[in-house]
Amino acid sequence: MRVLLKKASPVSRTSPSQHSSRATILSQPTVEASKPSPQENYVDQFLARFPDYRKALWLAARSEEEGLGNPSYQGWQWSDIEMHPTRVLKLVIEGIAKINMRTRRATYYLLKEPDLVKTVLKSSILKK
Repeated sequence: MRVLLKKASPVSRTSPSQHSSRATILSQPTVEASKPSPQENYVDQFLARFPDYRKALWLAARSEEEGLGNPSYQGWQWSDIEMHPTRVLKLVIEGIAKINMRTRRATYYLLKEPDLVKTVLKSSILKK
């Protein structure tokens, strides 16, 4: 069996003028930094469709903040956010929360991106 190898093409060098234009493009402030991320838009749209989840997400974020100092914190349960377990599962299916630990007695959840959820909740309060 023969293996044919191609010769590598010569490496093209960029001129100094191209480097300076790249530097100016990178140093310019971008307007897109103020735009919300697609995930942020998704959470915002989710809350627009299902506004009753707003309180649950707020309670979940608060629970996680309180648990930061506790090394044995596993997450929040459905009773912590005052929502039926089947409705909490919708947060998992939608990708907003995840199951952190499941035992015979309880399931513990965590927000996938707690800072993003807090940002969306704060911005939705400011919009009103």
